Amino acid sequence: MEHSLVIHAQGLDIWRHTASGIEHELRIEAEDKRARMKLQDWLAVVRRRTSLVADLADERHIIERLPHTSRADRLHLVERKLTQRFPDAAFTSATPLPAGSEDGLNVLLSAIPRSTSITLWLDGLSEAGIKGQIDAPRLTSVPFLVEHWYRRQRTLPPQSLLLTFGAGCMRQILFRQHRLAFSRTITARAATLPESLPAYRDELTQTLAWLPSQRLIEGSVPIIVLAAEADFPLLRELASASNNSMDFIDIARYSGGSADVLALALRETRQGGTPGHYNCHPLRRARQFTHARRAIWIVTAVMLAAGLAASTAEFIDTRHLHRETGQLVAEREKLQNELEKLKTEAATESGADFPDDWLDKAESLALDQGIAPISILQAIAGLLDKAPWARLESLTWKRDESQAPQTGDTESLPVDTPLASIELEISLTGNETPKTAADKLVSLWQKQHDSPMRAHIDSGTLLLRLDTTLALPGREAP
Repeated sequence: MEHSLVIHAQGLDIWRHTASGIEHELRIEAEDKRARMKLQDWLAVVRRRTSLVADLADERHIIERLPHTSRADRLHLVERKLTQRFPDAAFTSATPLPAGSEDGLNVLLSAIPRSTSITLWLDGLSEAGIKGQIDAPRLTSVPFLVEHWYRRQRTLPPQSLLLTFGAGCMRQILFRQHRLAFSRTITARAATLPESLPAYRDELTQTLAWLPSQRLIEGSVPIIVLAAEADFPLLRELASASNNSMDFIDIARYSGGSADVLALALRETRQGGTPGHYNCHPLRRARQFTHARRAIWIVTAVMLAAGLAASTAEFIDTRHLHRETGQLVAEREKLQNELEKLKTEAATESGADFPDDWLDKAESLALDQGIAPISILQAIAGLLDKAPWARLESLTWKRDESQAPQTGDTESLPVDTPLASIELEISLTGNETPKTAADKLVSLWQKQHDSPMRAHIDSGTLLLRLDTTLALPGREAP
């Protein structure tokens, strides 16, 4: 909690929680005609989370024993008991107590009978809660907060009567099994503690006599005095009111150095757990509005997030489609450019004898260089097939258009038939002599082709050198 609003008989005190403790921030008097306006001005500054605490002397607590019933019947029974005990109270509470040895269920019924001191401020607080200016989850009280503190003190006895002092009063709180069972506030009748001490002693005597009559205690109950250490010598006079044992606890150890029990109670609003509290319909209605508003914000945020996610997905898909479309357009333009280039080249060469001229040029290049034409290779292969003892070592050929066929049936050849000069180097692998081998090769060639062949015998290397000519077949006219 950032702030604590304490409602008392004189008005409203606003306390601010800090790292070092609590600090008093503002007091608004109940009799001030501008009290509600001052509260609205304070609430309008910034949204605040607060605890609402009642510090009233007329707060009452009664223990009722209920029979064992179903949960629904027990709730109706509790409501009827509250109406019987506190017929006009606007703020009530019912807290189950730990099971005891007796039969039935013990319930602590609490109420603030006169509610005018609280309703004066609740209207403004509930309106601010509906507007979202303040978050006050519940209405609690000083006895409930002191019980919250007492339950966390493992060294204190389960049953005791706790006496606290502060704000001109003495508060008596009875605990059974570390739970609140009774609370009573005695207003000071003098300005100082020494002057009020005789009245406090008489009230303590009456309380110790009244508790057994109500079956709240059996026998004597230890008394714990929670006060400033400087007041211990003076407060020891309270021991003369009874024969009960009395222990003293320095309140400064738990209240951040303050001697007022209110400081200890307000520190409990920031501890874990939920102290006892009263049913407060204006705060509940404001909390329902707050929850509804928070739910609307959550639903709106979820819808916005879903819409944003869908929009993002569509945007990504759109960008992906744009990218693919751009790639397709670029590829189409590339293909169009290549098509235009081909059309341009085709139009440029349309006047020439295409593709006949191009084929003639390619054939001429093939004839002038590179591997011998297929006709020459087939003729040499046919020659060597008839002479298995001859092995071709090298073949040299040259296109020679300056010569014409000298022998044979030259009239059957076209005038422009090209000739090829061929030189062969043959090695002998059998028993044939070079002269005999040369004569056989020349004879075989002349039988296969109408072209003379000359032989040269190289005795130094045992190679036959043969040269001849062969007509190359021309390309038929289209």
